[in-house]
Amino acid sequence: MKKFIQVLALLMIITSLVLAGCQTSPAPVEPRVEEIAAPAEAEEAEDEEAEAEEVETTEVEVLGHTFVRFSSWDHDPGIEGGNMTNFHSWVETDAAPTIKVGVEWNHSGFGQYEFSVEVNSTSGNQLDVLYGSDHWLAKWVTNGWVLPLEDYWSAVTDYVSDIEDFSVDAMTYKGKLYGLPIYTDVMYFFYNTKMLEDAGIASPPTTWEEVTEQSLILIEKGVTDTPLMLGLSSISWSDLYYADEDFYADEVLYALVYSEGGKFFDEDLNVVFETNSGPVFDVIEWLASALNDDQIMPKSVLEMTAVDTMEAFKAGDTAFVIVPGYLARELSMESLPSVAGYTEVAMMPGTTHETVGYTRMYLLGSGAIKSEERLQAAIHLIEFMGGKTTFEGEEVYHAVKRRAVLGGLGFSIHSLWSDPEVNDAFAKMADTNILQEQKVITRSKEGMGAPWFSDWILFVQTETQNAILRQVTTVKALENIANYWEDLKSE
Repeated sequence: MKKFIQVLALLMIITSLVLAGCQTSPAPVEPRVEEIAAPAEAEEAEDEEAEAEEVETTEVEVLGHTFVRFSSWDHDPGIEGGNMTNFHSWVETDAAPTIKVGVEWNHSGFGQYEFSVEVNSTSGNQLDVLYGSDHWLAKWVTNGWVLPLEDYWSAVTDYVSDIEDFSVDAMTYKGKLYGLPIYTDVMYFFYNTKMLEDAGIASPPTTWEEVTEQSLILIEKGVTDTPLMLGLSSISWSDLYYADEDFYADEVLYALVYSEGGKFFDEDLNVVFETNSGPVFDVIEWLASALNDDQIMPKSVLEMTAVDTMEAFKAGDTAFVIVPGYLARELSMESLPSVAGYTEVAMMPGTTHETVGYTRMYLLGSGAIKSEERLQAAIHLIEFMGGKTTFEGEEVYHAVKRRAVLGGLGFSIHSLWSDPEVNDAFAKMADTNILQEQKVITRSKEGMGAPWFSDWILFVQTETQNAILRQVTTVKALENIANYWEDLKSE
């Protein structure tokens, strides 16, 4: 079945590429055969006469007409289409150097996206710029599909001081920065203030023990039978393939473990979690008790994603959820009387209150170095979409800001919090002081530096679910998880 789906997907992707090729687009320049060296190498290879020549001029440098191959998953085409329109205006008028760029933009659903990147990258259709995610980066670098952005655009490292640490970590592989954020988010703990008030609870829980205690009170007072809902769905390959967005099941597990100060791996990607005690063990045991003993969660959570739990929260069916911040945008809608005005965010319960964050990023594809013009166009596209540029007289993170204000998407740019429009947009969703405070103690997912991480994490979800259902002991599940990591590492 998996083979059939892969073949079907391949045919669909090839068909879309053929159709895209039939569309009218600006004629590209004839690409140069030689590859463009990284800046450090290029400087050594510069012609001595050109190096010595110093000409003062006020004219803007203009490069010829070229094109870039850009790939993304489907995400709010109205906002992204507007960003692309603005990019074309900026790159021809305000960029340095300016350049006429045609963008061949291919896109697919989120679940199909990684496979489409693999097809393009292994069939001679290398991409120039592409969407990427933290959990794919190591694999794509190892396969040679993406390049270290800082090697071809040294100025990108200037952004590091303005980006949250967890996001910088997510975009870095073996000491090299590979991208700029498209959007980032954090797994937050949201609660319904009215439900707590109706049960006589004065403040939100600060530990997982308090989550259990307050949940039992909510049940006893008849406020809700399902006070806690966490998206714990185990994802099969076919489910993920046909999904339109991420499930966030692994983010929920990481958030719980981090909130108790837990670690999965050390810096050398060695397993460091214990299988019979410690934070990872305790979290899974707590989840099993919450489901089976205290029954503060329904068993349906094992088939629910974070999106599903948010829908339950919006309907007034549950009091506590852990979801990415962007999902909270709808909670301020007046059409949702069960939660409008009753939704608040709290620091993640636990001993450390840490949580997990994820980063979606712009990456430089291996196709970009086929010509100098193409490389410059690709860098410009990443710069405008993820960086800070001067456009229409304003120097700001134009594309990132539009996603935040118009789409409610999270970001990891420190300075954007001082933008009144951004702050006002997020204040409608939650307390921005807590949103910022939580981000400061957010960590990226450990283990993503391994090319096999995306395979391992699917196995983790299944084994964790088995332990929560008590179909296997927590000890056995963690032993299986640790052993599978070592098996993948040894291949």
